[in-house]
Amino acid sequence: MNTFNVFFSGFSAFMAQPALLLGLVAAIGLIALKKPFTRVLSGFIKTAVGVLILSVGSGQITSTFRPIIVGMKDVLGIEGVIIDPYTTLPAVQAAASEQIPELLSWVGYVMVLAFLFNILLVALRKITRIRALFLTGHIMFLQASLMTWLVWYFFQLPQWPTILISAALVGLYWSIGATINIKPTEILTNGAGFTVAHQQHFMNWVAWKVAHLFGDPEKENIDTLKLPGWLSIFSQDNVVTVPLIMLIFFTPILIWLGPQALGHESFTFNYIISMLILELQFGVFVTIILTGVRMFVAELAVSFNGISEKLLPGAVIGVDGMAVAPYSPNSVVMGFVCAAIGEAIGVIILIVTKSPILIIPGFCPVFFDAAITAVFANKFGGWKAVVVISLFVGLLQVFGSAWAASMSGLVGGWQGCTDFSTIWPALMTVMKAISPLH
Repeated sequence: MNTFNVFFSGFSAFMAQPALLLGLVAAIGLIALKKPFTRVLSGFIKTAVGVLILSVGSGQITSTFRPIIVGMKDVLGIEGVIIDPYTTLPAVQAAASEQIPELLSWVGYVMVLAFLFNILLVALRKITRIRALFLTGHIMFLQASLMTWLVWYFFQLPQWPTILISAALVGLYWSIGATINIKPTEILTNGAGFTVAHQQHFMNWVAWKVAHLFGDPEKENIDTLKLPGWLSIFSQDNVVTVPLIMLIFFTPILIWLGPQALGHESFTFNYIISMLILELQFGVFVTIILTGVRMFVAELAVSFNGISEKLLPGAVIGVDGMAVAPYSPNSVVMGFVCAAIGEAIGVIILIVTKSPILIIPGFCPVFFDAAITAVFANKFGGWKAVVVISLFVGLLQVFGSAWAASMSGLVGGWQGCTDFSTIWPALMTVMKAISPLH
């Protein structure tokens, strides 16, 4: 039994490292294509390094900007639920530690079994129609942790029934969610050979289906839009566009939050310099993300042909949602801004209506969720679709998260991304209805 536990622990730890996991996938694909050892090794390294570059850019954006948005809580003098995937994990850990400490050791089993279930469904694709392998490791760990908690919270079953039910639900979510994104991602990327495996599958699919109602994607593509006069600067390279938009969007927020938000005691020239550097850094971080994505997607596009041809015919690899960012960098920024506005409107409505649950916006849902959906919106409906759909996503994140938080049994945190504001609270409602405990 100890050997069994060590295997599951080690395998789940490996899977939680997307750089190693995707590097291994690239290597396996190149081996299947009978490439020489040097090509296999370089494929592994380039893929792993590309994913790590993406992680560096994502981590810098999150660590830099999340405290600023969360700082609004102190300015408004409110307590509530912070919607951010990385507040959910501590909330799960705190709740489990208080009620059932051993639950945290079950997560590895759930993650591994859910992944094996995903592979099985792909292997049986002629029956299941499932083609996507979900390989976004850190997201897999977060979602497995949350589902393990929810299943135990609603039913309080023993260890293995909880693990098996949780793994089945998570595995189905990964398999179906990433599969419904295959077609729109293929169109978006001109057949790059991957799908989105993240936390907004449903809204990406919705954007694909409804974005055309808002505009012509050929004439109104946000990345090729011809703007008049001085506005044309916003249609230049994203290295220019991103800091400019952040300058316009974030400067009023930083002034409102006050100099303490950036570690200054008063409004001085140094504070202005700090604001300017911060807004320029956003452009740096986005450039880092795009560089990493281009590197590992280029490798996976070649290597996964080996897997889809030799090992799992017809399978499609599911990767981090930021993999679509290079296909429309301006959509990423505009989606982020519009979703943030939508979230702000949603929070105001909650305050005005005296909601018993107050949502505090987080950074990840507006950037690593809404911005991804915005890329799909632009591809299938142009800039107007980006604005409308992103505003709607922001509102959905607030109201859907309030719905979910009312049932989650967690204190202070919820995922916030759109699948966790729609599909998951709907599932929680069903679980609550059939639970003998709630």
